[in-house]
Amino acid sequence: MRVLFLHHFPFGHLEAGQWVQRWAGALLAAGHESRWLIVDGSETKSDLVDAVRVICRPGDPAADLPFDLPCFSTPAPTNKLPTFAALSDRQLARYRGRLRQQLDLQIESFNPHVIHAQHIWVQGQLALETGVPYVLNAWGPELIDYAGDERYRALADQAAENAGRILVPHAELLHQVAAMFGSAAERTVVMPPELYLTESASAAAQAQVADHLLKLYQAVLAERFGDQKAVGWRP
Repeated sequence: MRVLFLHHFPFGHLEAGQWVQRWAGALLAAGHESRWLIVDGSETKSDLVDAVRVICRPGDPAADLPFDLPCFSTPAPTNKLPTFAALSDRQLARYRGRLRQQLDLQIESFNPHVIHAQHIWVQGQLALETGVPYVLNAWGPELIDYAGDERYRALADQAAENAGRILVPHAELLHQVAAMFGSAAERTVVMPPELYLTESASAAAQAQVADHLLKLYQAVLAERFGDQKAVGWRP
């Protein structure tokens, strides 16, 4: 199976990013294919061979976007990074446009069976626009910011309504997602313990993660297309 992971922020800076990186590695170890599309602001190049970065950096003519990497308001922004709410309409349009351009290129070259995006946010809505079945993770900060900016509410509503599954880290967040996005409640599930894969996880633990993700993606594909064999997901 081919899975395209979407993530905002450098992988190593947040726990969620580290888990995503390990999930992709577990799939690779199990014989599947994965790629990453990351929105980043760091000057350090990624050590991920199949990672494509959209770089946010003011004053750098080589950057994709001429402003600092935006972040959620919770936890508190670090290094004086702007929040998503602080983006002007023009900046938001440029962010979406550049990310959509890179996403389209990945869809064309990689032809993923599934997109797995982080946060019920901009990337989830862009995944919807591609027409590829997608899975979302909700981590919480986006739900706090959801109430404060109607520009993102519209995007998040679309992303949640059409997601094949929404994964959340605990039951409290599941209830929050259900309250905000009622139509998505039946497709929202709490992540099982095995998905919290550590850096030193054994090969058996990685295989268990890959198996769980594969079953999740298969279910999403089956709901969209019917017979999994018809969509050619098998490696």
